[in-house]
Amino acid sequence: IGHLTPMTGFLGALGVYAVKGIQIAAEEINAAGGVLGRKLDVMSEDSVNPATASTKAQRMLEQDKVDVLMGEINSASAKTIMQVADRNKRLFMQIGARSDVLRGKDCNRYTFHVDIPVTVMVNAAGQALAREGYIKGKKIYFLTSDYLFGHDLAKAAKAFCAANGGTVVGDDLTATDTTDFSPFLLKIRQAKPDLVATNLGGNQVTNFVKQYAEFGLPYAVAGFNLNTADAWAAGEGNLGGI
Repeated sequence: IGHLTPMTGFLGALGVYAVKGIQIAAEEINAAGGVLGRKLDVMSEDSVNPATASTKAQRMLEQDKVDVLMGEINSASAKTIMQVADRNKRLFMQIGARSDVLRGKDCNRYTFHVDIPVTVMVNAAGQALAREGYIKGKKIYFLTSDYLFGHDLAKAAKAFCAANGGTVVGDDLTATDTTDFSPFLLKIRQAKPDLVATNLGGNQVTNFVKQYAEFGLPYAVAGFNLNTADAWAAGEGNLGGI
């Protein structure tokens, strides 16, 4: 199995967990006799960006002779691995990327998706927010990661809010390598929204949550994508009350 996942960059913290997870799974399966009597041999590599992901996927198939590709968290990287799988007519088990685009026109018969797509995530979180009174008649400020997943997530989230009576009062894109969110936090303070909707990923979430707590802003925060690993990394107490 050729396992590709970001181990560095803004999604690196999640990728480290992905490597640990697949190693534990392989050890358990092999201890139980493997698959059809054969032991699993997993090689994990850092797919830090789409170009690297594509190159490493091709090398794994050609040189390392892997039987199946697996992994990915970054939606843009997953898209390039899907193209490699299609060209080589080999299975790619896509287990972490969530963009709707991957399930739509760009999907192919050699890719099998496991993780939830963006629209399902947005509808689940959105319905919970609507029940709690955070959508209808409320002012919502969007802060979105500037890459494929973020764009897809924001599109679905804004559509949900519009259909359920919410009003967008702010809509900012932020680069995936952003570490200082103070310019955005100042704009949020000025806009005085009822809800701050974060469409961020990886260590962006960690940095945003830390700095939001430091600014002491009183507005509710909801993550249409808020992985617990990223939130926990912000430190105890930083999510309290918001």
